Amino acid sequence: MNAPSQDKGASTAIKGLSRGELAYERIESLLTHMELKPGEYLTLQAVQERVGLGRTPIVEAVRKLSDDTLVEVRAGRGLKVAPIDLARERELLDLRRDMERFAIQRTIKKASHLHVSQMRRLYESLEALNEARETALTADDIRSFNELDHRMDDLILAAAAEPFLVRTLRPLHTIYRRLGFLFLTYCGTDELIHRNIALHQEVLRAILAKDLDGACRASDELMDFAAGMFPCLEMELDPSLLDASIEPFMP
Repeated sequence: MNAPSQDKGASTAIKGLSRGELAYERIESLLTHMELKPGEYLTLQAVQERVGLGRTPIVEAVRKLSDDTLVEVRAGRGLKVAPIDLARERELLDLRRDMERFAIQRTIKKASHLHVSQMRRLYESLEALNEARETALTADDIRSFNELDHRMDDLILAAAAEPFLVRTLRPLHTIYRRLGFLFLTYCGTDELIHRNIALHQEVLRAILAKDLDGACRASDELMDFAAGMFPCLEMELDPSLLDASIEPFMP
């Protein structure tokens, strides 16, 4: 994979991201879309080449990703992408469920006109992705959805305006976005993918209507969807997809 050009970094910097934040965003995307494999070992130099940024922002981003339990820093060995621990991630879903309700409550109370406008545009983007229900969705569609999901999570956190939520929910979002990408890629059907998109739309619809009970119900349904991923992931996936250090099973 070729390293992103510096022009991409310049355009993203318009959003107000520091170089360290930009490095975090790029590495997070590689993690989420399994381009950095769970359990994979990497050097800092290899990460620099993948994201097209210098050592200082990469070190800053890796430190934060380590705090988020998304990578493990190994003295003298670079870093290791955290493997997918299905038992842990199943348990953490209960924590995420409660925190999402709290974030939604604050978002409904505190969202600015700008946040509301962005949510409407995001809803329309999800609708455009979901409107062709009879059309088979591609891997690019799954990635596009994942990117919209990321924007939705970040927008709700921004509107909620509580730094503790960002520090706690953001790494959880990355964990489940990676898990969801894996599930939809290897176990998903068109029906499941459309259902997932529609659930995200329902959360946004209820927030825009300032319907707290409806938004919390929609969020709980989304968490139920996430819980429903685990049987397939546990029973049908090759373990090497969860941890690249495991030898693939060869029948």
